[in-house]
Amino acid sequence: MEFQTWRHVFKLDPNKELTDEALQALIHSGTDAFLIGGTDGIDAENTFALYARVRDAGIPIALEISHPSQVIHGFNHYFVPTVLNAGTPEWIIGHHARAFERYGHFFDARLVTAQGYLVLNPEAKVADVTAARCDLTMEESVAYAEVGHHLFRLPSLYIEYSGRLGNPDVVKEIRLALPDAHLFYGGGIEGEETARLMGAHVDTIVVGNIIYEDLAGALATVRALR
Repeated sequence: MEFQTWRHVFKLDPNKELTDEALQALIHSGTDAFLIGGTDGIDAENTFALYARVRDAGIPIALEISHPSQVIHGFNHYFVPTVLNAGTPEWIIGHHARAFERYGHFFDARLVTAQGYLVLNPEAKVADVTAARCDLTMEESVAYAEVGHHLFRLPSLYIEYSGRLGNPDVVKEIRLALPDAHLFYGGGIEGEETARLMGAHVDTIVVGNIIYEDLAGALATVRALR
């Protein structure tokens, strides 16, 4: 699975505006991949519109399937999030089953990866949508990650603090407990310092919100991991 070689990923939100100049800067930044996805306002139309702008960029383009209606054919890889600490089964298996019911026969299974999300910022939109239990102790956070890796056999885990920088000690403890797991981290990466801080404990850093707030800071995160 090629995503296992990714060190840095830019996450692009179909529901946010991005100029052509900014997009070109991201394409030529040296990032390993683009991940297209978001929490609200996402549909097939704006997902395809963004995909069409980057499909010839010459780097892998992955889709984070957060809702069945968002599925678009043609991506290099598809991540299907399952929120391990969700408060409703719909975000653990419900939406996923409907997506496979409608689209499963269209896709090469080798390009589809289940990704176990651990949502730890209670103020994040994804936490509200999934009713995630975010008040986990460090020991509970590690336990959820261990269940995802050892029991569910998920090929990747995503530590999600969307909207703010997470607790590096929690990320470090998950890494120590799961040295062989492929760990993604997203949340609060705003420049070189934060990219190095979290990048020290995970395999792949995901940089998203800062793209739309401080493009120079976003580009600096690539240099930090090279």
